[in-house]
Amino acid sequence: MNTSVPAGKRILIVEDDSLVAQALALRLAALGYAVAGPVASGEEAVAAAARDRPDLVLMDIVLPGAVDGIDAARVIVGEQRVPLLYLTAYDDEERFARARVTAPHAYLIKPYNDRELQLAIELALQRHQHEALLHRQAERQERRIDELAATLEALVEGSTDCIFAKDLDGRYLLCNRAFEDLLGRQREGILGHGDEDFFPAATAARLRAEDQRLLSAAATETCEEVLADAEGGQRTYLTTKGCLQIAGETVGIFAIARDISERKDAERRLRRLSGFFNALAQTNQAIMHSRSVEALLASACEIVVRHGEVDGAWIGLLDGDGWIRVVADSGMAGEYLRGLRISIDAQRAEGHGPDGAAMRADRPAICNDFVSDPRTGPWQERARAAGLAASAVFPIHRGGAVVGVLSLYAGEVGYFDEELIELLAELASDVSFALDKFSADERRQRAEAELRSALERLHEVSARLIGVQEDERRRLARDLHDDIGQNLTMIKIVLLGMTRWSESEQLEEIREAADIADRTLQRVRALSVELRPPQLDDLGLVAALRAHLDNTCRQAGLEARFVADDALPRLPENAAIAFFRITQEALNNIVRHARATVVVLELRLAQGALTLSVRDDGCGFDAALALAGAARGKSLGLLSMQERAALAGGHLELLSEPAQRVGSELRVTLPLSGES
Repeated sequence: MNTSVPAGKRILIVEDDSLVAQALALRLAALGYAVAGPVASGEEAVAAAARDRPDLVLMDIVLPGAVDGIDAARVIVGEQRVPLLYLTAYDDEERFARARVTAPHAYLIKPYNDRELQLAIELALQRHQHEALLHRQAERQERRIDELAATLEALVEGSTDCIFAKDLDGRYLLCNRAFEDLLGRQREGILGHGDEDFFPAATAARLRAEDQRLLSAAATETCEEVLADAEGGQRTYLTTKGCLQIAGETVGIFAIARDISERKDAERRLRRLSGFFNALAQTNQAIMHSRSVEALLASACEIVVRHGEVDGAWIGLLDGDGWIRVVADSGMAGEYLRGLRISIDAQRAEGHGPDGAAMRADRPAICNDFVSDPRTGPWQERARAAGLAASAVFPIHRGGAVVGVLSLYAGEVGYFDEELIELLAELASDVSFALDKFSADERRQRAEAELRSALERLHEVSARLIGVQEDERRRLARDLHDDIGQNLTMIKIVLLGMTRWSESEQLEEIREAADIADRTLQRVRALSVELRPPQLDDLGLVAALRAHLDNTCRQAGLEARFVADDALPRLPENAAIAFFRITQEALNNIVRHARATVVVLELRLAQGALTLSVRDDGCGFDAALALAGAARGKSLGLLSMQERAALAGGHLELLSEPAQRVGSELRVTLPLSGES
């Protein structure tokens, strides 16, 4: 036995021959099946099947009474979906044809043996079990499909995008609530109709042509389109359209249209603001470069029209009689203003408009529906002919007083929103600033001239002071060398002479006094050289620098390296002194702060300039911080070096990167004239 069929299955026996029925019951029991019945008629079979709920029915076809086996089987299978086996001694075609309608699982012709019966039953039960499994799976799949369909319907209905489909003739097959809202109609009034029933003829023809093109190309595409809504307004949609296919066959067009009107409006506002930001920047450039008030005002009007996407702009200034005189215009403003008179006098009809109101109240006057605003009565007919729909007027000041207006026109009602008004007010403020700027330029130029003169005098005083200092240094060096130095030398000679005739107990004191005189003499000579090295006057800058470098490094225990180009020109005295004093200060700073081992001094001539470089391999320092401190007067030595370089006509640089520990460099560059 095939154990894949569970034992204990209940089988209903329908057989009018009691002996045959009893034999069948015994056979089935021996095979492990439970037996229902037996019953001998079709009526009893239907009742027993409803009562006992068998797992399989063994049905004899020929039964007594009005209901034979086939009729009974039809009722049982229809109610319970139970597997059915026919048992009959008849095999005529007519019975087979009737029996096939009930979809039996087997048809056994009497006589049959136990093996045939067993196999037929097992196969029927297995087949039914498989069919039941498939049936349950199909039911689950159908429920899932129904759930997905309900979800999809909810998504479609709940979507704010317009979703619809048309057949090949352009009639609407389906649509969602958003599409109903667009057309302002109920679904019943949309389905079955075409675009010509909802849109103007030109729009309907365009939509139909687009549908035909997509059907011919079997394509899907996305585009922007403008449609009229139910209230007569214009809405912009981002629409995706394509061929609607069912079971591989094209049956029409589907479309999903998203309302992007707000996004497009935001883009237009952003583009408009961007244009006016650009106009503001361009106007500021014009303010910096314009050489007259007239040129500036003309440029401002042209820039606003070109970059700000307005149709016209003009600037008017108040004359002595209370009329606003146009001094600059651009775009349609010139044609609109031709022959027009505008006053600030509220008693005149010409003074009732936005321009006069803006000047009197000293605040912007915005008219976002020009042809309907009561203030613009005298000009509405002219504005309608020019296509003017909105205006914005901003007062212009000079010296704190209102002297004119900046007026702008647009062809769109509601064009000037709050952000744009704020930006245009800033532009008008910049124009006002420019008017004051031209008045202030002359005062500024006079102040600059006075400052330049003061700086020149300061440089002259600084140069004279340095000259006086050098003269005093030269005199002090000469006095130290010629007077005090010679006196100390004579004292030393006298003391040494006294050692020959003095008593022994005084010799030590005399020698000590002679040593003191000698050390003082050496110090006086060093001071004399430091104040004014004789090499600088006698041998020139190169020799003086070399001697000073060697002497300083020897005393400090540093390695000195000196490099100088051949045939260097002889510098003017003030430049040579500046180079020497700067070198003195740089070497003093290296000895005191750098913790260096090597000092390199170079004097190079290249490209018409003499360059002095003093480098070390020490710890370095923050050059930017040092220069900033010198500018604030915190480093007098560095400030003195900068002043000396500048007065000599040169430029001083400091180069150092303490983080890399590569030392520092002081570099002075002095352009040479043809006479040097």
